[in-house]
Amino acid sequence: MQVRRLGTGDFDLAFHAIRTLKMLRPRSAFDDEPLRKFLSRPENILIVAAQEGVPIGFLLAYLLDRIDRNQRMVCLYEVGVSEPCRRQGIGRAMIETLKTICRQENAMKTWVITNRSNLAAFRLYESTGATANASGDEVTFVYVPEN
Repeated sequence: MQVRRLGTGDFDLAFHAIRTLKMLRPRSAFDDEPLRKFLSRPENILIVAAQEGVPIGFLLAYLLDRIDRNQRMVCLYEVGVSEPCRRQGIGRAMIETLKTICRQENAMKTWVITNRSNLAAFRLYESTGATANASGDEVTFVYVPEN
């Protein structure tokens, strides 16, 4: 298994990973321009796990500048592993790759939001060294642009 951060030269693998692992509808149009733009920006992180060139996992994260210090933090946005490959250490390997990137970037912290009811995610994050907020009172607000 190969796990690595993808860049602009990895468009085909990135396209295949997102197309298959994010479960996009086969008939839906997939405009490749947003993916090319995503890969071209150094603050965007796409890590893909592949076996014999076939993507079996992906991780999306974002490097975020802070207003109060010259140090970034990282938002771990999404981790996905193909169903037959789950519980084989693929998510862990991708998070370890992200942690290496964070050290290289001198990021002050990485954070991720999940639900306590998402036991698989909860266990993955704990097993890779993350600490859950002990209060259990986290709320995520989402703003959707009005048409």
